Amino acid sequence: MEIKKQDILRIERLARLTLPEDQRQGFSERLTKVFGWIDQLREVDIEGVTPMVTPLLQMGIQTTPLRHDTINDGDCLDKILANAPEAQHGSFTVPKVVE
Repeated sequence: MEIKKQDILRIERLARLTLPEDQRQGFSERLTKVFGWIDQLREVDIEGVTPMVTPLLQMGIQTTPLRHDTINDGDCLDKILANAPEAQHGSFTVPKVVE
């Protein structure tokens, strides 16, 4: 997949960037290479391959066990509010901005 100048201009607009004119061609060439590598990866047959969380497990290296996701309040409200310039009723107090 070749990245053309119009593609670079669109990416600039979407990313809210402005590249100098002399860098656009080099950027285009680099992006073309990246998409070429992606195309190569798409050609690899992955049928029957088990997805893995980390390659370390296949190498016999023990990793830190994953923790269960549990919802909690962090139990540190006092520490958080200690950073606030002003707090009332367990919340940050801020100036009124809407009338």
